[in-house]
Amino acid sequence: MKNLLPRLREYARLAWRMATYGLLLAFWGVFLVAFCAHVGPRLGYLAGRPIGDDLPCHTPECDFSVFWPAGILARAGDFAALYDRGSFATHAAAMLGTSGYIMPFLYPPPMLLFMAGISHLPFEWAAFIWTLGLLAISAALLRLARFSWPVILLGLASPAALNGLQIGQVGVICDSILVAGLALAAARPLTGGALLGLLAAKPQVGLLVPFTFLARRQWRAAAAFAVSVVVFCGLVTAFFGLAPWRAFFAADHSQVQGMLNAPFDPHTYQGWGVSTFWMARSFGLGIGAAKLLQAGIGLAAIAGIFAAAKRNNFLEIAICLSLLASPYGFAYGMVAFSLMLAVRAERNGWRIGMLDTLCWLWPGFCLVVSIATGHELTPLIVLLALWRAWRVALPSAAPVLPGAPIGA
Repeated sequence: MKNLLPRLREYARLAWRMATYGLLLAFWGVFLVAFCAHVGPRLGYLAGRPIGDDLPCHTPECDFSVFWPAGILARAGDFAALYDRGSFATHAAAMLGTSGYIMPFLYPPPMLLFMAGISHLPFEWAAFIWTLGLLAISAALLRLARFSWPVILLGLASPAALNGLQIGQVGVICDSILVAGLALAAARPLTGGALLGLLAAKPQVGLLVPFTFLARRQWRAAAAFAVSVVVFCGLVTAFFGLAPWRAFFAADHSQVQGMLNAPFDPHTYQGWGVSTFWMARSFGLGIGAAKLLQAGIGLAAIAGIFAAAKRNNFLEIAICLSLLASPYGFAYGMVAFSLMLAVRAERNGWRIGMLDTLCWLWPGFCLVVSIATGHELTPLIVLLALWRAWRVALPSAAPVLPGAPIGA
């Protein structure tokens, strides 16, 4: 009997481990198949098939149907139309030959440099080059920061990344810039800071970046970051003049407030949300109370950055806090989160638990959970990962590749 109980416990642990890996592979396979099913038919555009209304967005290439027309309008200098919701939708629909709903262009002028460049190509070719280019550049940046290829694969083929690539979003590249920049900031501060300055194109991703410099006293990285932002914005002005800035700041930003403050509906974009604000709204809090909660979480996230500054898993904690700090974010913006889970698994000799599996898979089925429960629960998943990261640091004896202060 004494020998039987330990043996049963070992069998139970083995069964649980097999269930963990089985769940990971099964759902990852489902997400990969779904991704191919949605993206595969678009190859027909290259063979001359008319551009259609693609699932799940019912517009050609989903969010790319915003980026490509925005680039054309920017090159034409029509910034008034670009930043006017009704006018932009009319112009974009005419360019694409579609009657589906097209989202407004909400990005600041620095994003227009990339949009204008890719819009020189025909729409269908631009979409595929955009997607493959984002993947290639993201992999190169992560490799520059000396992340291993298995970690890069698990990050760039994660459910979060597949979600973003499927809809033509920029979550993959923005999160790769964030992770690579923060990882490089200690050993190569000028490179890391300059890289993070590119997040001026999507500021909500890098909300906590300045605080990481302050907390870790990375003054050279902070200086490089500031110069990079100024140069980036200067390039926009050199190419397009002051017109895009005037149009952006003069635009009616009530549409953004409308998206934030709309009653919670899990069947819409809010079901994919990562925002504490939207989670609070999903549980019935009013706009004022939800904003106060989001503000409190944001301040707590800043405090957390300073508290974690000397921990060996600072990057993992900072990524979790960045997700919680932003009032506006979606599951495709959890690529950095997925990368950090992969880093933790690698440092643990690829031994993963059920929590690792559920957190990594979460961006793939958060919408299903939101619809089933009527609530946005993603911040709770991030908090769970943050609690684990705070409670259990990365193995201090694990090797760190030269030039990659991932856990420094």
